[in-house]
Amino acid sequence: MKLLTNGKIYTEDTRKPWAEAVAIEGKNFVAVGTNEEVIQYAKFNTKEYEIVDLGGKTVLPGLIDGHNHPSLISKSSWVIYGPDTIDKDELFENIRKAAKKYPKEVLPYFVYNMYYAETFGAKGPRKEDLDALIPDRPARINDDSGHGCLYNSMALAMLKDENGIPHSVTPISGQTFFKDENGEYTGVAFQTFQSGDEGIFKALGWKPDLSMTEENSLDVFNVLRHYGDIGVMEAAVSSESDVAVISKLDKEGKLHLYFEITVLLDNCDDLEKTLAIARKWQKLYESEHVKIRTVKFFGDGSIEAGDVLSLVPFANDPEGKNCGSCNFEFEEMRDTLVRLNKERLDFHMHCICDGTLRRMLDAVDAAQKICGDDWCIKVTLAHLESVHPDDAKRFKELNVCADLTPHWFGEILPAKLLFLGEERNSQSYDFTQFLQDDICYGFSSDSTTPPEEVRMPLFLGMEIAMTGIEPGIGAAIPLDLGKYPNGRLPESGKFTLEQCIHAATWNNAKRMRILDKVGSIEVGKRACLVVLDKDIFTIPVNEIHTIDPVCTYFDGEEYHFPNPLKA
Repeated sequence: MKLLTNGKIYTEDTRKPWAEAVAIEGKNFVAVGTNEEVIQYAKFNTKEYEIVDLGGKTVLPGLIDGHNHPSLISKSSWVIYGPDTIDKDELFENIRKAAKKYPKEVLPYFVYNMYYAETFGAKGPRKEDLDALIPDRPARINDDSGHGCLYNSMALAMLKDENGIPHSVTPISGQTFFKDENGEYTGVAFQTFQSGDEGIFKALGWKPDLSMTEENSLDVFNVLRHYGDIGVMEAAVSSESDVAVISKLDKEGKLHLYFEITVLLDNCDDLEKTLAIARKWQKLYESEHVKIRTVKFFGDGSIEAGDVLSLVPFANDPEGKNCGSCNFEFEEMRDTLVRLNKERLDFHMHCICDGTLRRMLDAVDAAQKICGDDWCIKVTLAHLESVHPDDAKRFKELNVCADLTPHWFGEILPAKLLFLGEERNSQSYDFTQFLQDDICYGFSSDSTTPPEEVRMPLFLGMEIAMTGIEPGIGAAIPLDLGKYPNGRLPESGKFTLEQCIHAATWNNAKRMRILDKVGSIEVGKRACLVVLDKDIFTIPVNEIHTIDPVCTYFDGEEYHFPNPLKA
């Protein structure tokens, strides 16, 4: 038995919110209380026990990231990640330097991250821009939203089928290659995956290594584990081989994470195929910590790209008619939810804009009425950048969970302003109603590229949720405090620290159906916790993102995972 004593332990257990000590036997907590209570428990129940003096350090339950992409990050090492800039001339010079550093003999397909939509103004980028920079091979540059890109002419030609229509293999609905007023492809595309640009790979006779391995996933897993994560939902597994690697790591005792894998649904017409994949993966790959109980769907894209459904016309539409679109109709989503409920598979949807959200909540309402008392699946809507107040109230009525990405709350993106306008943009990320209604909301980091690992710790999201201020970590642009001295969130929409911890522990555990095991520090649950180097309850709020944990306990074992961000 191991006793952790002299700590400042925040338990997330409402019956006993604070403790000084815990006793751990095997994988579980067997006592939680004062130093005296826990030591007396040990003396009575065992002859041998070890005492670890926490020295007054603050302890939290192990954190859970409710929506992240470790498999995608692990397979992206072949992509070039350039310096962050909004200036077009500087962007172009950075691309030229990268092309020189990685000639076509080294990198036959040039893929570069990233550009901001506002860099190119209202007209947007064109393939001719990239042709001038990369004339010797197919090339693609990705935008900051992670949902859009620009191809050069050579890449676009390689992606075209016999009818002259370009395609990329992607698990996301709504793939679009845009044309100009003359009907010519501009090179701009939404919802394509660089790993799915099969036409280019076939034409080149070359393909990068797109396999997830124990080695290339080590850094991203260590970032999660070092910063106190003991659970994560993988929000977009693109291949069965990824699932096999994750499962193997757990079965060999190397994963150290409660891991929920989602199965991607391309569109509602493919539901039966998706269900078959889910059942196959469950049979072959589920393990003690790896579960496959959720179907993931991209309901829309990004506001910056305009491929979302808005309740009112976009501000940049002079005719006042364009409300955009989403990737499903009401009836097919209603029927999809009914079918998922029959199969007992939860549903997790990327849902950015208010029009998409309303249609989805209508579908949930209709599906629940059809299923009646048999309704039991959890529906989670992720990101929720724009929410109409009338629909915010419906989350509690329909028992729908919200997966929030607080890491985004403090940024002002000009491209988003173009579509929403100043007033609507100022209202985005306002979750006042959610806080008042006490709905089930969880926190996630939603990192998709290796450079975003620096923004992965949930402590950064907690700080931004409390302040509404982006401190400028990684590629993010610091919030202009001259214009927004109190942050970009209304005071009523700012989260308390306790609400942040609740979102990153209890609520995410509840949504992922592991609340019986983790999410709080209490007798009978798995001994998962994180020991902090600073007292999160007393340090200045704007320093929360600097927390660097001392160690993480997973299932009763103490781990000192290396921190790749400090390497």
